[in-house]
Amino acid sequence: MDTLIARAGRWPLALMLWALAALAAACSDETVAPRYSSPKPGTPSLEMDPIQITVTNASGGYDVGSIQWAVSQINQPGPTGVITFDPSLDGATITLDAPLDAQRPVEIIGPAKGITLSGNDQHRVINSGTSLALHNVTLTKGNADFASAVAVSSSLALYNTTIQGNHGTGSAVFANSSLQIVNSTVSGNVVGTSAVEYGQFAYVTLDNSTIAYNAPGAGFGPAGYPQSLQIWLRNSILSNNGNQNCSSFYGFNYVGKNISSDWSCGEVGITVADPLLLPLAKNGGPNMTHAIPYTSPAFNSGVACLQTTDQRYVARDAKCDVGAFEFNDFTKVTLTIDQAVKFNTTTKKALLTGTISCTRNEAFRLALELHQNQKISGQLVDIHSATDIPVTCTTSPKAWSASMGLAAGEAFQSGAARATAVTFQTADWVAPASVAGAVKISVAKK
Repeated sequence: MDTLIARAGRWPLALMLWALAALAAACSDETVAPRYSSPKPGTPSLEMDPIQITVTNASGGYDVGSIQWAVSQINQPGPTGVITFDPSLDGATITLDAPLDAQRPVEIIGPAKGITLSGNDQHRVINSGTSLALHNVTLTKGNADFASAVAVSSSLALYNTTIQGNHGTGSAVFANSSLQIVNSTVSGNVVGTSAVEYGQFAYVTLDNSTIAYNAPGAGFGPAGYPQSLQIWLRNSILSNNGNQNCSSFYGFNYVGKNISSDWSCGEVGITVADPLLLPLAKNGGPNMTHAIPYTSPAFNSGVACLQTTDQRYVARDAKCDVGAFEFNDFTKVTLTIDQAVKFNTTTKKALLTGTISCTRNEAFRLALELHQNQKISGQLVDIHSATDIPVTCTTSPKAWSASMGLAAGEAFQSGAARATAVTFQTADWVAPASVAGAVKISVAKK
């Protein structure tokens, strides 16, 4: 505690006063900090055997079954606590009468559609005197001089969480000793310093997360002059924050690919580019996110991603994206093959036809095959032809056709056959498509 107080002497006055009060409340009952290892959704990550409490109503007061009541139960001497929510609260907003005041390690696990905790533009949303972990939570409308959304005197972990619409003259998020932000978004907060701030000796991880559009201050940085920091940025986006994206890059370690829309987060280990983030919106999952278009430099550019899903729990593919959002708005292709196929005995070619349409305009190629089983000298032989053609694809069905040639001495016969069409040489944002079906060949001399 003495060391923390010494560090606090370098903090802004408001931050110092809060930290001292939080430490005084917690120091008499030291506990083990949470173990942050990116747990599965809904899996408590706190060490020790926690008590588990279910919130059953959306009251912002201290009614039995409210989240304020749940925190007050965990604050009693005893083990750490995990707070979950009754299914009837899936996607609900709880407007708090006062800040949640957690004085023992607590983990809040929102339901599949998330839980929103609001400060009603009147006060900070959460205070924590020890350690805090949030899953599937949105913190919004916090109002405080510093850490308007959440202030933690020890360790903070944010998983699949959005911090948005909070305001104050300082930061939106503050953690003193350890901060982990995984598959989370911090956006649209009014801040005077940095949207996300951490202590001067902190250990920080930013993994597949997005910090953007916070103003007029910076996006990310230490509270005060950094002393001894280990900051790990992995496949994350810092973009379009007020005066700069990072107020300092002291102690930064870069892993994977990280994107900043300015040079403030470092000159080596950062890709400086506009990630072309789309507006914060409900894109599925427990909270709001910034989607990316396929034209974004974040698309398919992640390196050695550890996170198998994104903030919405959408699976990340082998070419994972940078930031909290994994692009999944792939162009979908619809293919058909016409049943009737004409074989010209003069040209020795069959005319294979069909239609194609796409959910957005694209251009690529179709690989086509036509097969027919024939008995030749008592043996069943596969007579087949293969070719590929360029196609332009629009939202309206368009006809395609291809002449299917055969090797010398071969000919299709009238009767049943089978055909396939497969997309290839497509862009990464085009979902592969194929169609196969029975066709009937008719023979003609012209």
